Amino acid sequence: MTRGTPHSYAAHEALRKAHAAGRVVFFTDWRILARPGSPLYNALEVFVPPLVLMGGSLTVLFAFGLLEWIAALVVVLLYQLYGAPHMVNWLVHRRAVAAALNNPQNLQILWDLGGIAIALKDWPERICVGPKGDWRAFCGEFLVVPESVEP
Repeated sequence: MTRGTPHSYAAHEALRKAHAAGRVVFFTDWRILARPGSPLYNALEVFVPPLVLMGGSLTVLFAFGLLEWIAALVVVLLYQLYGAPHMVNWLVHRRAVAAALNNPQNLQILWDLGGIAIALKDWPERICVGPKGDWRAFCGEFLVVPESVEP
């Protein structure tokens, strides 16, 4: 793990302040960040909900009957197809933003992995996408307020 340069710390502090002020937005791709090998991957959020839902549907089978079990199974399937990806996306996005704002090393690790981008909220065409873009240069150009030079 590499140590951050002073430029990294200054750019990261500017990024934190801009995010707290609502000037920047983070975009994440959960398909990249929520897979094994990623520091944000959590197997529990992938495997536990379907197991709980299947266990619940089996409880419905033994408690009520076959027709109710089929209805419960359809609900479980619809959740797995449409609800679970949104839930995983939301959880990974929250963890990615928290990790990126924690320190510059975390941001660099996520940046090198890809699946994260930073954009200006008021100027969305100004976007920096990892790993191709340089987040330090983006922060230096758009977020760091230059110190005033006294004559």
